[in-house]
Amino acid sequence: MKLLILTGRKSKEEAIKHFIEAAKEKFDSVLSVSLDKIRIECIEGKTKLMFKSTDLTSFDVCLPRFFSNDFAFADIILDILDASNVFVPANAESYQITNNKYYTVKILSNAGIKVPISSLSLSEEPTLRMGKQVGYPCVVKLLSGFGGKGVMLAKDETELTPLLDTLKLFKEFISTQEFFANQAKDLRCLVVGEKVIGIERIAKEGEWRSNVSKGGEANVIDLSDEAKEISIESAKILGLNICAVDLMKNKKNEYVVVEVNFTPGTMIKYFDKELAKKFVEFIYEKGKEYKK
Repeated sequence: MKLLILTGRKSKEEAIKHFIEAAKEKFDSVLSVSLDKIRIECIEGKTKLMFKSTDLTSFDVCLPRFFSNDFAFADIILDILDASNVFVPANAESYQITNNKYYTVKILSNAGIKVPISSLSLSEEPTLRMGKQVGYPCVVKLLSGFGGKGVMLAKDETELTPLLDTLKLFKEFISTQEFFANQAKDLRCLVVGEKVIGIERIAKEGEWRSNVSKGGEANVIDLSDEAKEISIESAKILGLNICAVDLMKNKKNEYVVVEVNFTPGTMIKYFDKELAKKFVEFIYEKGKEYKK
């Protein structure tokens, strides 16, 4: 089988190297291509993804490593792959949903998964009203942020108002979520098919976001059956075979899904090459099933 690895602008070179090394042990051939090297051709009713003279829809399996800032082009590419005979562990719709933090929790909530109280608005007045209703502090998010970027904390209305002015200046939607007292600690649940790897993330001192990219620490832990079930079910609802589901506990000590990440990092500092190998092994086996 032939594997295609598609990389976005935020892809880390070391992580991609690990994917390629692991893939060469499984696949007959491996090609890694960055989005800026691809052209889309539409000729006589046929659409192709081209890299130089190679038609990328001729591959058997594709591992996309796309991020939010790749959306405009990556969404089209995934849509083309959806219509091809290439196995991809996600599809264009799942990418669209998880690139919108509000829409992600809305879809999960509609399916019966517990999520934080959330809101979406276009202007200051309804957002301030929501702040009063939910209480402070509250979390303000850019819809497409990742790695802790675009996530802000407003301790009261006087802090929320200037944040809203900034978002308005950049013509951003305003998404808010309730704040949990234990926000500096969360569970990142890495879903790979029916298996889940549990990682407890703890924010560095003075920081309320637990993202490792923001200096937080991480420890591999044994997850409860409940946490595993919620993570796997969330991934299935969103059409994802590989993803990261972030869980926290609410005031009732219930797990809630805070976010779902389409392109989870391989956390090289803690796992070295192991996560890359697990991702590759999974898509290899799924690819074989898909091609039968």
